[in-house]
Amino acid sequence: MKVNKVIIAVSMEEETQRPLFQLKDLNFSHDTEIHLIHVMPVILYARGMDLTVLTYPLEEERPKIVDTVTDKLKKLAREIFPGHSNIVYECLFDSNEKAAFCDYVQEQKADLVVVATRGKHGLKNFFDSSFAQHQLKHSPTNVLVLR
Repeated sequence: MKVNKVIIAVSMEEETQRPLFQLKDLNFSHDTEIHLIHVMPVILYARGMDLTVLTYPLEEERPKIVDTVTDKLKKLAREIFPGHSNIVYECLFDSNEKAAFCDYVQEQKADLVVVATRGKHGLKNFFDSSFAQHQLKHSPTNVLVLR
């Protein structure tokens, strides 16, 4: 199967990034478009008696966050895909990270989605499904889960 566009979900946690190094073995062709995406959670909260809705991170903080995340994504790309030049870096902000990532995948018409997981199990995940599980259920394309 020829893969023209791959979208990789990247957490900023090193523990979750480690499995992504398995992608070195897949040897994507140099014309494959690779998207490294991090979705930054946006927290909505109300303040005061007038219930003013605020978001965190604040709008004015977001450009600096994007720069920091992009630098980290570029470093990761150099390590996993040395010499590959067809790479897109994105930092999205959304209160629903899982759905925002699915929407991005659908908009981009990707051939493959890659997500890494720490492989944690137990009671916590019974109530709060993992990002990887959500992508397996809702992604509009094939999903590769790395552990």
